[in-house]
Amino acid sequence: MPNTYAEALNWASLLLSPAGQEVDNANFILEVQKDWTPSQRRLHQDDPITEAEWQAFSAAVQRLLNDEPAQYIVGKAPFLGEWFTVTPDVLIPRFETEELVDWVMTDQAAAKTGLDMGTGSGIIGLTLMQHLPDLAMTLVDLSPAALEVAKTNAAALNLAPTFVQSDLFTNLGDAKFDFIVANLPYIDHAEEDVMDRSTKKFEPEMALFADHHGLAVFEHFAQMAMAHLNPDGAIYLEFGYHQRPALAALFDDQMPGFTQTFRRDLAGHQRMLRLQVQKGNV
Repeated sequence: MPNTYAEALNWASLLLSPAGQEVDNANFILEVQKDWTPSQRRLHQDDPITEAEWQAFSAAVQRLLNDEPAQYIVGKAPFLGEWFTVTPDVLIPRFETEELVDWVMTDQAAAKTGLDMGTGSGIIGLTLMQHLPDLAMTLVDLSPAALEVAKTNAAALNLAPTFVQSDLFTNLGDAKFDFIVANLPYIDHAEEDVMDRSTKKFEPEMALFADHHGLAVFEHFAQMAMAHLNPDGAIYLEFGYHQRPALAALFDDQMPGFTQTFRRDLAGHQRMLRLQVQKGNV
C-alpha cells in the first residue's frame, strides 16, 4: 500500500499510461473523493493516505482500466462551474456544450420560456435557469431514466423546471417557447471505429447515434420545431464538426425563411447553429 497520495497517483500512472488511459482521470477521481481542487491535491500530495482511501482509490483505478469514464465512477461531472449528477443513463457533459449554453445565455437574457430538447442530465436547461432567474424551462427527453437524473440535479439546485418524457415534440401539445436548445444524437454509426472506447462502451447509445449519416433526428426535429416557437423565436443546436453543409441544406429546405448562423467552437470546428425566425414566418 502506498504511504502518500503522491505515491498512490504514481502507482495509478504506472498502470494507466501503458494501457492508453489518461492519467488525469486518476487525479480527477482523487480530487472528487477528497473534495479537493487541483491546487489542493498538489498541496496535500505528500500527506499520508488512509487504508480506506487507498481501497476506494485503487478500486476506481481498476474501473478506469476497463475504460469506464471517471465521471461515471464518481457519479458526477462539472459543467460551467457547477457539479451535476451523471450516470450511464446520460451523456457526460462536454466543454463544447458550455459554449452553446453561453451563446444562449447571451442571446436570450430577456426570454421567458425555453425548451431543452434531449436534456439528458439537465445541464443545459438547468444552467440556463440558474443564470436567467426569470426563465421558465421545459426539459424533454425520450428516456425516463435520463429524466430521473435531470430531476435529481434540479432538486439539488433548488430549481423547478417542467419535465416531459417525449420523443421530440410528440407529447408537448401546442406549447410554444421563446427559444429551443437541443443537443441531439448526431453521430453516424460508421464513425464507431474512430470513437473513444469509453464512450462506445459506457455512454447511452440512444443519445449518441442517429441514422442517415447522423442526420435522422435533425430531420424529424426540423419537421416539428416551427410549430413550437413564439414569434421572433430562435433554435440553438450542437452538431458534428463535419455536418454543417448537410444541416444548412436540411434547414433551408425544411425551415425556409429562418436565418442560419453557424459558430465555431474553441477548437475552430463548426459545431453550433442558431436558427432565427422573423415575425410572419411561424
